[in-house]
Amino acid sequence: PGPAPPRPPPAAAAAALNVVVEADGVRSLGEEGEAVLRTLLEKCSDKSMGDVWRRSAFWENETASLLEIVNVLGRWERCSEWKDRTIFIDETDLRAKDEDERQALTTGRHQMALRLGCGERSAMFQNVPNLPFTNAKIAASVGLTVDDFQALPVTRAACNVLFDGLAESRSGLIPYKVLDERRARMVGEGGAFDQAGFRVGWAKSCILFIFGLFFFGKANFIWVLLAVKFAHDWQPDLIPGPKEMGLFKVWGIV
Repeated sequence: PGPAPPRPPPAAAAAALNVVVEADGVRSLGEEGEAVLRTLLEKCSDKSMGDVWRRSAFWENETASLLEIVNVLGRWERCSEWKDRTIFIDETDLRAKDEDERQALTTGRHQMALRLGCGERSAMFQNVPNLPFTNAKIAASVGLTVDDFQALPVTRAACNVLFDGLAESRSGLIPYKVLDERRARMVGEGGAFDQAGFRVGWAKSCILFIFGLFFFGKANFIWVLLAVKFAHDWQPDLIPGPKEMGLFKVWGIV
């Protein structure tokens, strides 16, 4: 027998297929989306769906309920469904040495991702909002239906928190095969959402981020500050303190 025909989207899918998405994704649920979320959380049989999750880079101001994360997961099975994107920012006002989230939204970054065979964080939050929720087993595992989820918008924050768990790091690029394999770990036997699988991936992301921060990133500069402070306390007449050496200004730009 040939491959099974694609599943038709649910009746409510039409509304989701016309979501206006900017280059940086859907930034908020909006009033209607917030109302839908409250209704679904009340209906949901798994009360842990109301737990709020942060990005693995814990100071970033992006959070999402576990239900919103499941809402992203149930809209795709393979990254090939959303890996190609067509929304980009103008690169003319970006310098090559600039390293911020805008770099991930450029045409150049997308072309690099395609060459490397990697799915992008930005492709997920740009494209998944317009994919219908089709996974009835995941929906049923938390006491809801496909149509329930279809009414809930997909936000950038929910995509980013899920992508942290899939990446098991802060990386914005993940090889296609790895993405699909890690997504599969978040779905248990019978097609139910495997919360433990998500928690393990997110925890790895958080731990690796903190490790990298302290040993290779800005937090590593703390040891320089402490060393200078101890040396200054030992020989204050010979060794200037961190403030006199301007190290706090350096800290601000590291």
